[in-house]
Amino acid sequence: MKIIAIPFAGGNKYSFKEISKCLPKDFEWITVELPGRGARFKEKLLDEVSIMVEDIFNQVQQHIKNEPYLIYGHSMGTLLGYELIKTLIRKDMHLPVCLFFTGRGAPSVITKKKISTFSKKLFWEEVNEMGGLPKEILEHKDLLELYYPILKADFCAIENYVYDDMNEPFPIPIFVCMGKEEIGEGKGKVSLERIKKWNEETLFPQTIQFLDGDHFFILKHPKAIAQKISNACESVVHQLN
Repeated sequence: MKIIAIPFAGGNKYSFKEISKCLPKDFEWITVELPGRGARFKEKLLDEVSIMVEDIFNQVQQHIKNEPYLIYGHSMGTLLGYELIKTLIRKDMHLPVCLFFTGRGAPSVITKKKISTFSKKLFWEEVNEMGGLPKEILEHKDLLELYYPILKADFCAIENYVYDDMNEPFPIPIFVCMGKEEIGEGKGKVSLERIKKWNEETLFPQTIQFLDGDHFFILKHPKAIAQKISNACESVVHQLN
């Protein structure tokens, strides 16, 4: 079973390293990397979801031809993963056994505030309040300078995203897991109503799971996330058999 992983805003191919280490050896973990970061640092940053998805599709199509696989995404990665499925359906490609998404409500609820247009000072204040980057990065000014153009481009893509639903829900189970501290109303929070709207995107019954922590709870619970991903795969494969 392959895991195609799509990082959060500002993330790169190393973002899920600790989670991938905790998976059983019969899983192959593949984290995609968008331009402008990590090994692709010299490439031009992308600031449109559709172009990002096209880039991801070009990276993963060789890995998803025949073998069973799962798509995992956190935060921005869930949005890109969702749109990637639309591309795969349009191209009549081999679909994943399921989707496992963390840290984001359903894509049908659009973000109204456009912090990508804010001054640098206000931008970082907003990112800090909403928990848009791990605290380890936010506490280092040198890293902030490095991440500013990357995160700004990513937020621009998210904030200008236009939701367009499919004619019918995905024929794929969707598993959702959230950090308990990010649930609620207000800045940096995700309402339960928005999370439950993932039900509208799949033909299958959906179970929402929770773990202790804020938006980046996945970094605190790599073993638990790996176990939940493994369990999701097993449950779907068991149903198919």
